Order: sequence, then structure tokens, then C-alpha cells
Amino acid sequence: MRLSSLSPAVLVLSLGVAHLSAVAAPVSYEMNLRTLSGLGAGGMGGVMGMMFGSKPGASRSMDLRLTNPADLPPDYSASHQVPETMGIGPLLPLKGERRSGGQGGGSDGEADGRVLIYWGCGPVVAKGQPEILDFRTMAGKVSPEVMAMARQGRSMGKGGPGAGADGLPPRSLHWPAGDRDFKGLPDGASAVGEHVVKASFLTPDIRFTLGAAMDFLEPINLKAGNTNLRSAVPLSWDASTRVRGYDLNAVAANGDKEVVLWLAARNKSPMLPGSQRECTVPEGIFAKAEMAMVSAVAHGPSQGFAYPPQKPAEKKPLVWSAVVRVTGYDSLALGLEQAAGDAAVESAAPAGVGGLLKGIFGR
Repeated sequence: MRLSSLSPAVLVLSLGVAHLSAVAAPVSYEMNLRTLSGLGAGGMGGVMGMMFGSKPGASRSMDLRLTNPADLPPDYSASHQVPETMGIGPLLPLKGERRSGGQGGGSDGEADGRVLIYWGCGPVVAKGQPEILDFRTMAGKVSPEVMAMARQGRSMGKGGPGAGADGLPPRSLHWPAGDRDFKGLPDGASAVGEHVVKASFLTPDIRFTLGAAMDFLEPINLKAGNTNLRSAVPLSWDASTRVRGYDLNAVAANGDKEVVLWLAARNKSPMLPGSQRECTVPEGIFAKAEMAMVSAVAHGPSQGFAYPPQKPAEKKPLVWSAVVRVTGYDSLALGLEQAAGDAAVESAAPAGVGGLLKGIFGR
């Protein structure tokens, strides 16, 4: 059919569809490199070690996510080729699961109870704290991160309905999820070198090279000056020139219906600058709890890539974009030694240890 034979309306519609195709959302790729220390690195063995005064070592992890703006074809294939310095692979399979069709079950309602929120570094609770929020009304009043902390442990073991065979085709692919052969990264794993992501639905390939500045961070090595829940707790950590900021928080339960949260700062991201090395949890905020968990996140460098490459102020339609983020995570328990001593006095049986671990993780 000749272009001149088309009506003006059809011609405008055809051009509009062509324009939409040209500016369609690009395929996006995320690569997260994490250095884990504390309880996050040691797993169950780390918990047991901390009960007897030792701290787990560090480990490294990598999470990959490839997202397509449209449903993937049934016969898709995708992989990430890593450099030899990673000590695994070199081809890592990217896999996905069918998505829910939006028919999932609704919420079973928020539990009764309240959250006490404290913030700031210092030995004494600042005037005007805590902020007290009811579980039923706190949504929209605090950040999603604070909501997640308050709810942790309440939804453990309450898995929602899976998408199953009747779900929609996947749009996101992941690694290491679905890779049954993966046993963890070796201690000396390094991300330095060329990375290539190939997908049957993507042309050209995603290619980028990482230098030493984008490699895994050093461990945070979070330390507590004491672990007494009734006193102020000085926290400190190691210096790192590649960290741009830190997030510190702590959480504990006062019985079944009260959660205590502490944040190093509010309404700031990151909470603390990369140059800071100390922060004190105020005295007494966890006095009624049996145990508290302190977590630290180090925000390292990030780097973006795109195709076609963009010049300053240029806005070409992208085929793909990629981002690499480097972070660190550390955690420790306050009151663990006292809890371990109480458990030993009550019983030396494994059931006592099981109850202790249940208290630590809220399940």
C-alpha cells in the first residue's frame, strides 16, 4: 500500500504508534554488590558464636535483576557473564517466575499494638521523644523503611498466594534466585573487569567494565562499647574512603504489642555522613526489652551505564540502562550475653536455644 493512499487519520495514528515504539521504556539492569558482616554474614553459626563472645567474619554477595518493560516470551533466555576475578560462573543464569494476575488475597488486618520511635546520636533521649504511633494508623506517617522494621517478624511464615501456572509471564529476571548450583561467592571474589549480559529479547548486549573503585567494600565492623540494654550504647565502625554515608537503626520488642525503633537520624538519607565513625544509642530506650538488634548499612559508590551512550544534555531513546551499587551491611545484638546466660540457667537443652533464637528474629 502506498503512503499516499492512507487517510490523514490513519497516517497520524501510524506515526504515533511508531513514535511510542521509539521512546518505549528501556530494558533496565541492576547489579548490587554487598559486603556482609555481623549476623548477616555468619547465619546461625554467627548467632551461636556471638552468644559465646565471638563475632562472625565477613562475606560477599551479589544480586542481579533484569527488568523488561513488557512480558517476556515463553522461550526467553538470559545470562550474566562475569570476569574470572569473581571465582564463579562465568555464566550466571537469570531466571524469573510468573507474576500474580492481581487476584492475590487481601491483608488480614494490622495487629494491635504501638511503635515507639526514637532518633539521634547521643547518650540521652532528646526532648519530645519518643513519637508514639499505633500500628493501625502509622501507614503514611513514616517512611516505608520504618514501616518494614515495625512489621518485621509479624509476617514471618505468612507467605501470600503464589502466582502459579495461571499467573502472568515474568518481566523481571534474577540471580542468584533460581540457581540451584550456586553455593556462595568465594572470600576473594572481585567484580573488577568486564561484565556482559545477554538476553534473547535484547539487542545489543549490556556491556560494562568495573574498576577497583566499584569493587566490594571493606567490612563495616560495627562494634558496641557495651551491650547493656539499660545504659547508653556507644557504637563505632571502621573508616572507608569509598563510603558516602551510613544508615543505623535498632529494633526491639517490649512484649507482644510494643515495638521500639531507634534511628540515627530522621528525614535524612543517608542518615549519617561517610566521615562519621561513632554514634551512641540513648540510655534506657530498650530497658524493657530482652534483646535488641542493631543494623548498619554503608552506602558506597554507584555507577550508571546506558546504550546508546548519552552526551551531556542529550536525550536519545535508550535501548537499555544499567546501574551498579556497592553497599555494606553489619549487625549485632544487644543483651545477647544476658539472654544466653538466662537460657543456660533455665536449661542446657537445644529447645532453650531455639527459644532464644526465636526471640532474636521475632519468630
